[in-house]
Amino acid sequence: MKKLTTYIVMIAYLAWGHISAVNASATSLERWQLKLIYDPNESALERENKGFVTNDHGFDGNRVGQWLDDPFERTENMMFTRVRLTDTGGEIPLNPETGMELSADDGRD
Repeated sequence: MKKLTTYIVMIAYLAWGHISAVNASATSLERWQLKLIYDPNESALERENKGFVTNDHGFDGNRVGQWLDDPFERTENMMFTRVRLTDTGGEIPLNPETGMELSADDGRD
């Protein structure tokens, strides 16, 4: 039952996140995600203590790498998806065919 509840919460979170991304500017969505990472409320911490994972979507590779390299105690409760790839200068390259930003993709739909 715990697994089912976890999946339901994750699906709801992803659906809400997608709707938020469509309705909000990227900067406000990123600010919201950063607030959850650096200044989580009590409810978010309680969910993490119960084993829930937060899906952080669309950050650039440099920032994600920094979080994974730094002694940041909450990374075991984070899942990074669609990490935007960065070149050696820190810029996010574009796909020459589509013009879209390149991102890491695990091949899942």
